[in-house]
Amino acid sequence: MPNADFLAQRQAHYVNVLNDLFDPTPHMNSIRIFEFVCALVRAGGLELGGFDPWYESRSIIDDMRNLSQLDLPNDRFPDLMANLLRLRSGEKYHLEPFHDLAQKRPPKKGHAFGKTIPPTPSQKIKRISELAKKANMEPIGAAIEATHDAVLRNAVYHSDYVIHDDSLIIRKGSRLSKKEGVYTPRIELDELEQVITNAFAFFSALFSLYERCRRSFGDFKNLFLPYDGHKGIMQFLFDEDGVLIGFRVYWPNGTTGEYARTKDACTGHNLAFDSDGSINFMVGLYASKPGGFSPLVEDGVEPTYANIPGTVLRPHWPADLRSYKLPL
Repeated sequence: MPNADFLAQRQAHYVNVLNDLFDPTPHMNSIRIFEFVCALVRAGGLELGGFDPWYESRSIIDDMRNLSQLDLPNDRFPDLMANLLRLRSGEKYHLEPFHDLAQKRPPKKGHAFGKTIPPTPSQKIKRISELAKKANMEPIGAAIEATHDAVLRNAVYHSDYVIHDDSLIIRKGSRLSKKEGVYTPRIELDELEQVITNAFAFFSALFSLYERCRRSFGDFKNLFLPYDGHKGIMQFLFDEDGVLIGFRVYWPNGTTGEYARTKDACTGHNLAFDSDGSINFMVGLYASKPGGFSPLVEDGVEPTYANIPGTVLRPHWPADLRSYKLPL
């Protein structure tokens, strides 16, 4: 069983390291806040329920905490960290921030299509460290590197190990033991406990900060934000517990665009996934003879925003370009 005091110390350490990554302050304008929300809700393709590794692994973490054990895949959630680091260095949200690391293999003889080899956890962690350095947040890269043991991970992933007496023995390969200072296939269980505890502490800190950040958007509930030159109005979406789950944009020609990620599914409409990996909107028909208000509104015609779902209310473009609330 992991030492409770050591676990608390390590978790506090990782909270300090990761805390600034979830700070919304650098993103407080209409465009950057949208990019930040895309990262937080991990906006992407549409999915049915039961396929979100974040929710599934959170359940695993809770179960393992109750059992005082751990089986955390520390190669599963780097996309979130990579995108938050991209934003901190002025880059845009990317649907697949590691897409360029995948290797395409030519088709074998007699086959029409080749094979794509996804990037390894070590490649992703190296990219995160590079992004952390670019964002002047090097301790984040060092922290995730410290929690990842590639040799041990591969041995466990491929069931290529045995437990004997007080040690785990890797059947193929060896690793540098921090305890013994030499390369060895043998990991004493007390050293293995330290590896597990570090991973548990890191991901517990990550989950805690991630969920705290999504809950911190509660002040945006029922808030409408002027969004861009087309006069789009953005609304953030929340679940029944007040946790940020997505966004909706209303356009002055009556079109809306939306994305939401819940435990049950990922849903959306009128979204465009651009070639640079970013998310954009399909805004409906442009005006044939636009007036001065928006290229989506005909000259001499009043803008018309869609009803807010479940109400007869409609958002409006504010005269003073400030966010506002409606009594929903």
